[in-house]
Amino acid sequence: MKFFTIEWWLGIQSNEMSDPLVAFAEHIAILRDKLPPDLIVLHESVSLHDAILRSFEHQADFNRLTLIIHGYNGSGVRRLFTLCYDGVRAHRFISDPKLGFSGTTGFGDLGYCEPDILPDGLFQHRMLFSSGIELQIDFTEFKLVVQSFSDM
Repeated sequence: MKFFTIEWWLGIQSNEMSDPLVAFAEHIAILRDKLPPDLIVLHESVSLHDAILRSFEHQADFNRLTLIIHGYNGSGVRRLFTLCYDGVRAHRFISDPKLGFSGTTGFGDLGYCEPDILPDGLFQHRMLFSSGIELQIDFTEFKLVVQSFSDM
């Protein structure tokens, strides 16, 4: 993560870290018109904060990666988010086993996301989980599907 690091996230719990929101907002303002429309919707209109990654499926034959994420809207309505990445060139997990919130299982809660554009023109989506795991996906196309449920 370039802006919302695990060190920052752990630090804000004790108010010892400076806020990266201004730098991140400037970053997004520069990239906004170049990012896939559904990635903008995900960033500006949908909150994945405190959501849980339930499924990670990479279809290598199609260069496709699909994430299924369970979360809530601001009113407590349960939601199922399907994030579809096409033209996937790479995905990676990065973590420091010494950094993360205690008590998490699996990846833990999804805390922060950062869209970006790489020097070679690929898009990158970075996600930081409370376990300290960072997921990075490099891709060419993105689609978001959001379903709301009274019970999941």
